[in-house]
Amino acid sequence: MYFALGGGTCKGVSKPGWIVWSRVFIDGGRLCFDTGVAEAVALPPEETEERWRLTTRQWPIMHAVLKGITRDQMMARHKANHIQVAYAPDRKGARQALFAKASAMAELGLTVSVCGDVK
Repeated sequence: MYFALGGGTCKGVSKPGWIVWSRVFIDGGRLCFDTGVAEAVALPPEETEERWRLTTRQWPIMHAVLKGITRDQMMARHKANHIQVAYAPDRKGARQALFAKASAMAELGLTVSVCGDVK
């Protein structure tokens, strides 16, 4: 069992498509919300296996291309690679969903940062 005290994971490969990504974290005592758009892409099975070999095989994997933000820029802001994602039918839909989600988080009092290229 992967978790010493029980539990499990759902291993799998995320489907391709446009997504809105986000994460919530505490910075300087304030609740913060980062968000952006990305495209989940399909990679050859050999590449997926190699990436699993280099990380944690038990976890699901998404091959996401972040728009207008590098991996290093994303990790420099908050040292976690865990994000929440929501699929959209296309890039325009992802953009609309991003701004709706960002607006809702701002109304709830979170400090919102829209990251990368959201055009």
